Amino acid sequence: MARIVIKEAQASHKLQVVDEEGNIRLRGICMCGLSSNLPFCNGSHRKAEDEEEGVLYTYKENGTREECSIQMGL
Repeated sequence: MARIVIKEAQASHKLQVVDEEGNIRLRGICMCGLSSNLPFCNGSHRKAEDEEEGVLYTYKENGTREECSIQMGL
């Protein structure tokens, strides 16, 4: 079954990761859904920075985006 998932985040969620030796690294977890390295952020959220409020977009695999509309059946 196919589904549409709507994400509104335009930035990553930062996590501090501590390894066995006590070293701390900062990792970004993708919240926008555009990363090609899920679940980690690769900076692709920058494509969404100029999105307009209230407009729905789809992103193609080549990185381009289009405005779209969804009709929900009841």
